[in-house]
Amino acid sequence: MPTLSTIRAGIAELPTGTPLVVALAGGTSGIGSYTAKALAITFAEHGSKLRVYIVGRKLERAEALIQFGRQTSPGSDWRFVQVSDAALISDVDSACKEIAKQEEATPFAGGPPRLDILYLSQALSPFQPSPQDSIKPGEFPVGTPPAGSYGITSVRRNTTFMKTFSFEELAEKNAGKISFVHIYPGLVDGPAFYTDANPPWMRILWRVMKPLVSWYMTSEKDCGDVMVTQRELGGGAYAVGQRGDESERVSWSKVRKNDTTENVWDHTMKILTGVERKDAAA
Repeated sequence: MPTLSTIRAGIAELPTGTPLVVALAGGTSGIGSYTAKALAITFAEHGSKLRVYIVGRKLERAEALIQFGRQTSPGSDWRFVQVSDAALISDVDSACKEIAKQEEATPFAGGPPRLDILYLSQALSPFQPSPQDSIKPGEFPVGTPPAGSYGITSVRRNTTFMKTFSFEELAEKNAGKISFVHIYPGLVDGPAFYTDANPPWMRILWRVMKPLVSWYMTSEKDCGDVMVTQRELGGGAYAVGQRGDESERVSWSKVRKNDTTENVWDHTMKILTGVERKDAAA
């Protein structure tokens, strides 16, 4: 497991490379905001080599972060792209088109229109069992879970399964050109623990438990630094841990077959094509 000093020494080299265009989905708070701050600090003396798109719902929540980025990294370019609901494909398409439009209109640092890094942040409790634990040999958990087992756990399992193999298929189709990395940051304190979306008992329980698990928690700064850590250039899909250490475990080994990635990809494309046809006919 790399030490934090090794990680920070590595990210300190980022500004010596080519300029970066970064998009942060869900970057207005929590892990996304910690990543944005780490980028700003890393490029503090080289702001002209950093452009960041913050994708979120509310501009007012992003303004403080954008101001921090501009002040910390003078000369850096920070932009906000609004999306109402990132769970809707139509909203994701709109955000992607807006970023592409801006990149084509004003390519960064004289280079071609591009996106070098895309961060997708989400919150899952590290105390939850792995979705792989609930799968049985021979199962193929794609699509919507059946009504009898439908719930947060089954949806999480199917979504994780499909995303993993879709990324692997994309990496194979674009070998040497793109990498997909799932970073497990550990237990990170953030606004997700205090939101009204959680029941009152959970918010109270977290306030009681937080001092007890503080030794295990990943700090905001450490989390941001690990998220900014860059691996060697190359293609592939892989998972890393709290310090950027690559996992030796083969994901979904119980059900993985030679054609699993292809079957998941075909299913995904079939669904997306059907959605496009319905939209066109509407």
